[in-house]
Amino acid sequence: MSGALLQVRRLTTEFQARRRTLTAVNEVSFEIREGQTFALVGESGSGKSVTALSVIRLLPEAARLVSGSIHFLGQDLLALPEREMRDIRGSGISMIFQEPMTSLNPVVRVGRQITEVLMRHQNMSAKQARQRALDLLDAVRIPKPSYTIDTYAHELSGGMKQRVMIAIALACKPRLLIADEPTTALDVTIQAQVLELINDLQEQFGMAILFITHDLAVVKQVADHVAVMKEGVIVEQSSNEVFFSAPQHTYSWDLFAALPAMEKRGQPLLQRTYESHRLASAHPMDNDTLLVHDLAVYFPIRKGLFKRTVGHVKAVDGVSLEIPPGKTVALVGESGSGKTTVGKGILRLIQPTLGEVIYQGQRLHEIDSGQLLEQRANLQIIFQDPYSSMNPRMLVGQIIEEGIKALNVITDAGARRQRVLELLEQVGLDPDAHLRYPHEFSGGQRQRICIARALAVNPKIIICDEPTSALDVSVQAQILDLLNHLQARYGISYLFITHNMSVVAYFADRVAVMYQGKIVEQGEVEQVLGNPQHEYTKRLLSAVPKLVPPVRAA
Repeated sequence: MSGALLQVRRLTTEFQARRRTLTAVNEVSFEIREGQTFALVGESGSGKSVTALSVIRLLPEAARLVSGSIHFLGQDLLALPEREMRDIRGSGISMIFQEPMTSLNPVVRVGRQITEVLMRHQNMSAKQARQRALDLLDAVRIPKPSYTIDTYAHELSGGMKQRVMIAIALACKPRLLIADEPTTALDVTIQAQVLELINDLQEQFGMAILFITHDLAVVKQVADHVAVMKEGVIVEQSSNEVFFSAPQHTYSWDLFAALPAMEKRGQPLLQRTYESHRLASAHPMDNDTLLVHDLAVYFPIRKGLFKRTVGHVKAVDGVSLEIPPGKTVALVGESGSGKTTVGKGILRLIQPTLGEVIYQGQRLHEIDSGQLLEQRANLQIIFQDPYSSMNPRMLVGQIIEEGIKALNVITDAGARRQRVLELLEQVGLDPDAHLRYPHEFSGGQRQRICIARALAVNPKIIICDEPTSALDVSVQAQILDLLNHLQARYGISYLFITHNMSVVAYFADRVAVMYQGKIVEQGEVEQVLGNPQHEYTKRLLSAVPKLVPPVRAA
């Protein structure tokens, strides 16, 4: 075994789909040693997660392991019966899944989901398991464990749900932890805390980690060894130091080239020409500036038998913004700071409590439903969670076409279908995707579908709520290039809600920093990021992982 904790040799995994065989993992080989952090890097759909699921034999029914070997502590995992494999999962190898909300059981309390692992693998009594669960919640730095242990997943923030997943994964002190995109949807401060937590727990338990991610800055920070996957094949493997100083494969260089940065402003990240069509005028008017004055959104706190209002949660409290035509204003801050609520309040998807929203001479917070419907073609939103924002029973083509029909943007059915196909191609999807359902796509592909839907009605302003948070660097670059192209050609404005400071540095003209419902600092991007004035802004920027890309020899 050459001293390896996990050894994978020539692993091949296939999917059967619509009478076709798709090779998701193609003769992949690697090994992970005790205490080592091994990073698996690549685009969405490259086979990273399927590789991990193959290792622990949790593949969906449509997939099968075709060939290869997987040895863990000298045992051939592919030769074990399922009963023995269940003993290894959780105790020997554990996994933090990519989406904590879909991985946690929504109808079972958090504590029960931790204790069932302990009672299954450690033969603990219910009382012992509960005490151990409290200790684990404390170890992953959840405040008030005695309260959290009796809550449900939906009552927790994204960062808290991810910590619960870590607690479950570490319950039995596994020798190998598989972390599948554990920080993808987290803001920079929570990401920094989670990475520090995983590092501390790794040292405490002496475990090895298979860290799956598309974030090269995180890889630089946590990994000992790096493997790069493309289309099911590992194209490069090396130590952290070698990879980040002199990568060998062309695809690795492409990943670095796709990273957004301040010095790349005004340049495309990828070399691609986008074709697009617009029915409305490409020349913005002066009154196309969106003005937000002292916007406030309060949520009532109700208690008692009659649910009387006893107070309010001030989710947004006195926010003022100006979004000029053809410009991008970034809204940044921690999870729970009120960023998404600002976007929904502007569009009246949530009714503002106080303040004004003015666009094209209309006070959007006061106009009737008919007038608001007319403005929907001008004001669109890309939601944060692409899967929950699409109807799972509708085909992708119908989802994109729905807004075009409802707002009478294109009345001819043939022209609408052609527009749908063009939009899918613009966002980097095969036009045949219009005949498939949302569940048949990866997270990154679903986000591109939502972007196509927002673009379908030729809007003048798009509120982008974390539109690239679930995307790998090359797809993120493609989306940013597309949004830049559309802005330059048609004068579209963006309110870009994000936690990715590199994207802000590259993409935005102005940035506003939110903290606890208020904007604490705003200004030109170069000014705010280069010389922050508020202590919260300084703290936010200090949490961003630093990465200096390698320089390619001429």
